[in-house]
Amino acid sequence: MINRYLLTRYVAGGRGPHEYDCWGMARDARAELFNKPLLPSCPAAKPGALQEITLACGEVAGAYGLRPTPRVPGAIATAWRAGLCVHVGLVVEADNMQWILETDIGTGPCLTRPSKFEERYTKVVYYAD
Repeated sequence: MINRYLLTRYVAGGRGPHEYDCWGMARDARAELFNKPLLPSCPAAKPGALQEITLACGEVAGAYGLRPTPRVPGAIATAWRAGLCVHVGLVVEADNMQWILETDIGTGPCLTRPSKFEERYTKVVYYAD
């Protein structure tokens, strides 16, 4: 099922099913792969709109009971720089290892080792319900 997401393409503001940005992919994959409620689309939280992304992160976490957690499959990985949420991914398992399922303008959809994901940002906070 993860492969379906790896065959999509990155599009700013994409909410699927064939084109995603980071939030679109994280919310859809979380719902499909982990049988979790589909989180809101947050149309104002578009790539580059860092204030809106950061605000949406707090609002979604509060409204849906998402809390900071250790890295576990199904957790949303929020990536931060200077107090702003700048990117998100989803913790998944493949080949008995944890990965971050993500998509971005430079890479498109990919699986990233958590250590590589974490080293790109000031901090990474994982959220799960």
